[in-house]
Amino acid sequence: MPFFLPTDTCYGLAWEFTQDDYEAIYRLKGRDFSKPLAFLVDDFPDMKKYIEISDDQIEFLKNYPHPWSFLGVRNPEFSLPEFLDKSLYSKISLRVAKVCLWWLITDDMNWRYPFFLTSANPSGLSEAQTYNEARNYFPEIEWINAWFCNQPPSDIFSLSQKGEIIYLRRNYT
Repeated sequence: MPFFLPTDTCYGLAWEFTQDDYEAIYRLKGRDFSKPLAFLVDDFPDMKKYIEISDDQIEFLKNYPHPWSFLGVRNPEFSLPEFLDKSLYSKISLRVAKVCLWWLITDDMNWRYPFFLTSANPSGLSEAQTYNEARNYFPEIEWINAWFCNQPPSDIFSLSQKGEIIYLRRNYT
């Protein structure tokens, strides 16, 4: 079942890793199916399950000073669910819960990662910065009401073999 949660940038919609939830995201948001979704993973070591990433790259991400989404080449050992288009998910955008939800995550939460994660807004409209904005967009969704999200959207990037940042979206300088 989908739910709202405040991230380090905006309210997001989080969804279990099922076909029904995947399709619900696109339906609710009016999102084009050609736009892949990000995955929310628990912690940095979990990134290696889904993408090819080096320890040096993980260290870089641990120290990156702004909210981020990291785009990496899918780990060939990760068995992508049948309902996901393998060509769209040859690269996967990841966010780490212990970074973007650090204040919300507790040891007693029994969350089953990964989740699909996207901003809580219909496609083409502004991201929800408050719980009320998210509720106005999607009144039927369950929620975690916690705080006002007042940061620009995350930087989205990958890293070259030489460690150079390749930005797909940059909101911080």
